[in-house]
Amino acid sequence: AGAPELHTHHLIPSLRQVVFQGDRLPFQCTATYLDNSTQIRWYHNREPVEEDERMGVIVEESLIHDCTFITSELILSNIHVSANGEWECAVSTSQGNVSKKVEIVVLETSASYCPAERVTNNRGDFRWPRTLAGITAYQPCLQYPFAAGPAGAGSAMEKQAWRRCDRAGRWEEGDYSHCLYTNDITRVLYTFVLMPINASNALTLAHQLRVYTAEAANFSDMVDVLYVAQMIEKFIGYVDQIKQLTDVIVEMASNIMLVDDHILWMSQKEEKACTSIVRSLEKIAAHTLGSNSQHMAVNSRNIAFEAYVVKPESYVGLSCVAFQRRDVGPGGRPLQAERGGSEVLPDQQLRLRCTTGRPNVSLTSFHIKNSIALASIQLPPSLFASPVSAAPLADCKLQLLVFRNGKLFCSTGNSSRLADDGKRRSVATPVIYAGTYGCGVGNLSEPVAVSLRHPGEGADPVAAYWNFEVLGGMGGWSAEGCQLAAREPNVTSLHCRHLSNVAVLMELSGFPSEARGAVEVLHPAMYTCTAVLLLCLFTTIITYIINHGTILIPRKGWHMLLNLCFHIAMTAAVFAGGITLTGYLIVCQAVGIILHYSSLSTLLWMAVKARVLYKEVTWKAPRQPDGDASQAAPRPMLRFYLIAGGIPLIICGITAAVNIHNYHDNNPYCWLVWRPSLGAFYVPVAFILLITWIYFLCAGLSLQCRPSCRKDVSEPLEPPPPRLGGAGDLLTDSGSISVTLNSGPPCPEADGVYSLRVQFWALVATHALYVALWTFGAMAVSQRWYLNIVFSCLYGITAVVLGLFIFIHHCVRRRDVLNSWFSCCPSYRNALPMQAYVHPGLAPEDGSQVFIGCDPEAAHSGASSSSSPSSAGSAGGRCKLTNLQVAQSQVDTRPTPCPELDATDGRATGTGRHASNLHGRRNHRGRTKQCR
Repeated sequence: AGAPELHTHHLIPSLRQVVFQGDRLPFQCTATYLDNSTQIRWYHNREPVEEDERMGVIVEESLIHDCTFITSELILSNIHVSANGEWECAVSTSQGNVSKKVEIVVLETSASYCPAERVTNNRGDFRWPRTLAGITAYQPCLQYPFAAGPAGAGSAMEKQAWRRCDRAGRWEEGDYSHCLYTNDITRVLYTFVLMPINASNALTLAHQLRVYTAEAANFSDMVDVLYVAQMIEKFIGYVDQIKQLTDVIVEMASNIMLVDDHILWMSQKEEKACTSIVRSLEKIAAHTLGSNSQHMAVNSRNIAFEAYVVKPESYVGLSCVAFQRRDVGPGGRPLQAERGGSEVLPDQQLRLRCTTGRPNVSLTSFHIKNSIALASIQLPPSLFASPVSAAPLADCKLQLLVFRNGKLFCSTGNSSRLADDGKRRSVATPVIYAGTYGCGVGNLSEPVAVSLRHPGEGADPVAAYWNFEVLGGMGGWSAEGCQLAAREPNVTSLHCRHLSNVAVLMELSGFPSEARGAVEVLHPAMYTCTAVLLLCLFTTIITYIINHGTILIPRKGWHMLLNLCFHIAMTAAVFAGGITLTGYLIVCQAVGIILHYSSLSTLLWMAVKARVLYKEVTWKAPRQPDGDASQAAPRPMLRFYLIAGGIPLIICGITAAVNIHNYHDNNPYCWLVWRPSLGAFYVPVAFILLITWIYFLCAGLSLQCRPSCRKDVSEPLEPPPPRLGGAGDLLTDSGSISVTLNSGPPCPEADGVYSLRVQFWALVATHALYVALWTFGAMAVSQRWYLNIVFSCLYGITAVVLGLFIFIHHCVRRRDVLNSWFSCCPSYRNALPMQAYVHPGLAPEDGSQVFIGCDPEAAHSGASSSSSPSSAGSAGGRCKLTNLQVAQSQVDTRPTPCPELDATDGRATGTGRHASNLHGRRNHRGRTKQCR
């Protein structure tokens, strides 16, 4: 009998109660009294409740009111944590039983809480509030559920997701099943799963589903694969009635092979979705072939299917080749030769061609024009010679499948004892399958011969077949019964003693173009040599920054040298550390932008330095009226920074703003895509190189034909004897020193150590080494195998040569730099000859001071305070000070121009050449150089 309909049945309280431990809570249950059989019983979590005063459970006797109602009371006088759960008032009558329930949540005195948490999944974005332990929280769904939602759920529950906070204050897994998927594709696929399928609508639904699987490369959720696998499994039951379903099923499975590897792996781990798809494909021949259909073939992008009805007594062997069309460019040149179909175009379908007998099949010399063979299989004539059963053989159904890769064969368990050796090896070839139905085939007396193409020479190859039974039914690659037979370039042959899915597994490291991980390392020589280059460059940079005031280099030269070294170091460091970070999109794009900027900026700093050098070589003193010694103000360095730093910044900014994916975009390295790089890099580089080489050519010709005014000396610490404008000796405390202070038109700022000719050839060498370094680095990451190693070694050699050249030329061979390095060493300082410094701020007629054996800074302070009575004392502590009284008759103060140049020997002519024999350390910022 069903539950009786009672006129009255109340439970007080009727809603969920949240109480604290130790509280008192009474229950009262009232129901209609039918007859003497009417009774009320209490249950807690479906267990009968017995009175226990010690535990605080008191059950009052039932009371009958006017033979109309029956009432029972339950009192929890001292609630314990064990009182959690459902309390039920059950009314039993002769006509049946009926009950009402209420939930009790008992909180401890020191109740804990589950923290607020945000959960984002394929059902939506849920923000769970801070919740008391033991409470179940509910959140509304973002969308309304389908009408055909889970059965037995009320309309209120269907709109909510719930999650329980356990007694320890930890969130349990939530239930989001009543909410819709947020992804449109997933939501549509879910509707397909809910639809009923029959013979009348199966083909229509299959065509509709195929349209959605065409975008399988965009699947972002494993449930997408799960739903498609479930639909394929349902469609297989109708292929015997609807032959056209076979084409649609094969194409859907082919599309699923476009899904990301990790999503396929998760779907296999969750519900063996990949195994379900492969198993469904293997059943096609058993359902479709028959007396009216002796042969069936289906071609698709990633799967080729072929099936025959075979008579065992007339079987003489079968050979099949899987191939695809080449993408042929102008002139018949294949654009995808020898790549194993790694980049599949939409019209490049995988095809099977089978012939009877045992013809000689070679993948390397495939006879079909403009086609490339990917796999072949030869089934021996003795295939049916040793059947498992002795019964007469009926017609057999022979099926062949070729998968372009092994994406549907995901090993999810511990496969350390299998052929892949704990995923150290991976499928490197197509997977080919052969199977029979309707007749038993045991161990073969002759092996099945298989040849498979792979894109490169991998490491440690192993022949294996897919065993569905291992790893708890998850499947894995097993090498039992299969062995390698022969190896050719890009082709491996093997023999197997059973029919199954067969492939060749190799180490991933052997496939840099196909199995590239998130980080690929360069040749070790590139890292080591780049470190040497960076050490030399940063040593030079730090030296010139710390000893800025004591190195005899002009202001322009100082700025240009530091910027050139910094940008070369930036290019080399970012190249070695980030050129292969293709697995991290944002990082890879940043690496491409920095390399783009630093490469252009380095070349522009070289061009700027070449222009400055050309200007110095071709400099001529301006004509000035007699007595006019005014000098033009120096031009700011900002213009050089705007050219060498601003132009690359503008180019990189425009390139990234147009399309940030111009950097990387599936390149095997972090650099510009080919077409955008033409206008954004290679054309500007060609223009910069052209301008730089023109300056080099003009400066070189000027040095050959018209040597510049000699503004430098070969040994700065051992000056040549001076030529004075007036006769006379100036005596000091330390001996006789001849001094001539003259003012005239200044020559351009020049290096105090190297001549213009040395500077020119040093810049040419640096330029050539940098261009070679960049070229060898680009070739090292773009070429493969032995060319990769060759260019990596050339890059390393060039990096070391460039670093040592800059360090030796700008540091080791400069006496002023060595003086700065060893200035703290007393023995080195005492061994140096006595140096003299003349403060340039005083006119000769005012009386000049010569500071011997002291720093220019000390001299400057002493000169500036010479008017003070204590100046001699203050300066005397640091250096020796001598006042020189220079007579007006002994010094010729007329301006003296730079000497005229003799084109025959490059020497200065005339008697107007004046120089100071006091050549020591100086501050190049404030120094006005005189013509030498």
